Amino acid sequence: MMNSPNEQTMETIQAMRRQEELAYTVPDYLSCLPAAAFTICNSTPVDASCRFAMSKWCDDISDHCNYNRETVAIAMNCLDRFMSTASGQEILFNRSLYQLAAMTALYSSVKIHEQEAIDPQLMSSLSNGIHSAQAVEAMESKMLTAIQWRVNPPTAMSFVRSMIDLLPSDCIDSCSKETILDVARVQIELIVNKYEFCTSDASSIALACVLNAIESLTDDGMVCANFETVARKIMSIEHAVVQDLRIAIYELINGSDCNVDFQTTNSATAEKLGSSCTAGATVATKDNSSFRSSPRSTATHIV
Repeated sequence: MMNSPNEQTMETIQAMRRQEELAYTVPDYLSCLPAAAFTICNSTPVDASCRFAMSKWCDDISDHCNYNRETVAIAMNCLDRFMSTASGQEILFNRSLYQLAAMTALYSSVKIHEQEAIDPQLMSSLSNGIHSAQAVEAMESKMLTAIQWRVNPPTAMSFVRSMIDLLPSDCIDSCSKETILDVARVQIELIVNKYEFCTSDASSIALACVLNAIESLTDDGMVCANFETVARKIMSIEHAVVQDLRIAIYELINGSDCNVDFQTTNSATAEKLGSSCTAGATVATKDNSSFRSSPRSTATHIV
């Protein structure tokens, strides 16, 4: 007997949840750095601000190249998991190598999840020649080995899209579901850049963002409460975890420089080339040719 659409959706969510728990969790690796190493290393160790700078840089590249922002989320998850390995911990004491690792994470994620790969020579040019194409490829090999080639994490947005299908149509129409999807996306795109959220499961973040979105759309508290009960049961997530995340997300949004409008999607794209991030990587203009859009082609320049 064929399962109903809702049953299929629940099974999909549970499968993603198992995948997440099995291979894609991130420990608080910055707080685990050995204290003795701080006095031994000659350079300032990587901190949350470094991660923020490189994540924002990845956003700029993604927006300019019309990549999916989920590709950035995947890149940052790969980077975070890499940094939590023995190989990655060494990099945390060298900010230049961390910059290279972050660029490489985006390079690999684009290669896997976008239609057009980035030429390693272009990645080198994006660092103003600080990192060679050979260094990018060597770092990619090191990273993929360290994370055991696990490069397909279930993203928060993938959970959100499935959760939307579980919303009761008698209470929330299709237009409202689209709005909830967009509002959740805005929150998630802010969260990806912040280190303090990287240790939270994508499923928990997704549920918190959807609940925030529902609450912003309707005054009927029962809709939000009932959906939370159903979703938490499907994914085995504790209420306290979701509640803490919801509060943290609200605080992030209220304290953000971004003007987040909960009624519209965050559709702004990067227009400026050549702007630097604090980690030192810059977007270099190469020529006026446009990207080809053929599947699996390789970009060798940025407009």
